[in-house]
Amino acid sequence: MKKVVALLFCAVVLVMTSCTLSNEEKAEKLVKETLKDYLYHPDSYKPLSTRVDSMFIDVSAIEPIMEISDKIKDLMSKINSCERKIEFAESSMDIWASSGYFSRYSRGEYARAKKEKKEAQSDLDKYIKKLSEQIASLKENIDKYYKGVFTGWIVSHRFRSLNGAGSMTIPGEVIFFCDKEFTTCSGYDVDKFENFAKILKIVDEATSDEDIIDYFKENSFLL
Repeated sequence: MKKVVALLFCAVVLVMTSCTLSNEEKAEKLVKETLKDYLYHPDSYKPLSTRVDSMFIDVSAIEPIMEISDKIKDLMSKINSCERKIEFAESSMDIWASSGYFSRYSRGEYARAKKEKKEAQSDLDKYIKKLSEQIASLKENIDKYYKGVFTGWIVSHRFRSLNGAGSMTIPGEVIFFCDKEFTTCSGYDVDKFENFAKILKIVDEATSDEDIIDYFKENSFLL
């Protein structure tokens, strides 16, 4: 009788185990449902690989960090433009000041260049102040990003699907952030997330704001 009970218990355990999905299976099911709304041809979707890792971050901080990074990129572009205008205006002032001709025209051109320099310098000061504010906001949001406690799952998912024309199968890779129960998730193209990760790294390793500014100056085209 004991043997029969033991066998029945083992059978029940096996049935329960077989009905329980692994984290990878749960992730694939959720990801498939999520991708349906974004793929050109959902029926052509074929999963290739899925990797699930524990997550210790605040997902809600990702979008603000990306938005601030875009603002910093825009400010860097404006700052570069102002610096070029100042340099050009200073060159013009030097030319007209050293020409030796003090005609009404030369005085006018010198005055125009001087005014352009002043205006560009005013804009530059304004953008530099905004840049400092955005960098402070970036660091603040990155501090919020790291939670230190389990918050859900990071899912790296590779798949294939047809392109917009339906003529070619293209590979795709997306990083998904899923809640603890695999009921909701948000995803980012792997290239975009890698650029995001680079920003986290540079801010974490920076010894001054200048290090962060230098990164955006050199790599703004990646954002």
